[in-house]
Amino acid sequence: MQHFNDFQSTALSTDHYEYTMLDALIRSGRHRSKAVFEVFTRELPLGRAFGVFAGAGPLIESIEKFVITEQQLNFLESSGIVSSDTARWLSDYRFRGDILSYREGELYFPNSPVVTIEAELGEALVLETLVLSILNHASAVATAATRIVEAAQGKLVMEAGSRRVGPESAVHAARSAYIGGVDVTSNLEAGYRWGIPTAGTASHAFTLAFPTEQEAFKAQQEYLGEASIFLVDTYNMPEGIANAVAATNHRLKGVRLDSGNLEKESRLARTLLDELGAPDAQIMVSGDLDEYQIKQLDGFPIDAFEAGHRLVTGSGAPSAGFVYKLVAIADDPHDFERMRSVAKNSSGKSSTGGKKHAKRAISSDGIAKEEILTIGDKVFQESPQQNERHLQTPLYIEGEVVNDCNLEVARKHLKKVLEEIPADIRLQRDGLPAIPTRVSRKSGACDV
Repeated sequence: MQHFNDFQSTALSTDHYEYTMLDALIRSGRHRSKAVFEVFTRELPLGRAFGVFAGAGPLIESIEKFVITEQQLNFLESSGIVSSDTARWLSDYRFRGDILSYREGELYFPNSPVVTIEAELGEALVLETLVLSILNHASAVATAATRIVEAAQGKLVMEAGSRRVGPESAVHAARSAYIGGVDVTSNLEAGYRWGIPTAGTASHAFTLAFPTEQEAFKAQQEYLGEASIFLVDTYNMPEGIANAVAATNHRLKGVRLDSGNLEKESRLARTLLDELGAPDAQIMVSGDLDEYQIKQLDGFPIDAFEAGHRLVTGSGAPSAGFVYKLVAIADDPHDFERMRSVAKNSSGKSSTGGKKHAKRAISSDGIAKEEILTIGDKVFQESPQQNERHLQTPLYIEGEVVNDCNLEVARKHLKKVLEEIPADIRLQRDGLPAIPTRVSRKSGACDV
């Protein structure tokens, strides 16, 4: 058994019943049956037109760390959660199956199979909570970031929400926001892990630490340089701008406004900067901004936006709403070929059984027309028809990682596929998905 530090292992980042179910399956001999699970959402939050998929990279990292420690096994056994048979099985656990996933930066819609896990039942079952906790937050933030960047219309957007969520969630939020198109993050750990550009200068506390604002800005200019952004509304915004201009001898890069009426304050700031001989100084605004507030600031003299709390909590939708459902199972644990489709039929929570592969149909002018889900094992190998493209790509094949989930590739992919959605509905709320989802069966097709 491999030994990771308990803080590194992800094996207990799960719900109690994942292990009690596993224990019952092992003791009944059902855990080795071949199974297929799918991750999808039944609806898009807040009536949005699309979602943006993210989190595949962190998911791979977490599955690789799903190795149970001796201390964790002792806890599970002593607590009566698992039997000794299950403890022995867990001591040798590693994921040995296949995982297909939408590309990071891909758009998704209701019922899109964003992740498909095919493995032995016990192997796949215990990953449910881990998979959902990672993908739900990552995709919620990536979707919010995409909408915020869309509203900013090419102006710089900085993610600065680390203090609004837990430390590790903050790091992953910065990653997802970067996939969504954000230019820089304030989170240094995200910069260290993934090379995401970082930025930041000084806060209100820095200014308040000096006897006067003039002294604070003089120190900022001397030690942080003229390229820093001056926070000018700690006391009085017009005086703050005058002090920043004087401290830099008119050569400051920019100022940040963090309070008040941003429409009025940005106009006043622009006028003052121009009158004081700093026409090239930029204006950044911050303060719980989301896509709707940024859209309202269109036309005002603002050069950059800092988004924090609303961005890292999904801008009103902190979860993507993904679920993890069994869609096919082999009744004979020794037969890996014949599988039975299974589906939940509960009112309001029904699903469609069978392993699915996803394609997107694109019109001749490059606009998405529909999501096409085809049930069957071999359809992924079939070439898409003209004006169609496959949406899934392998993450794991027989337990081996086959995708590095490159961030720059994901950003470029999102920028490309976002053009498939008409511009006038990209910031939609309280509406229908941009395209319908169609399930193809041998006997025909139906919308879901």
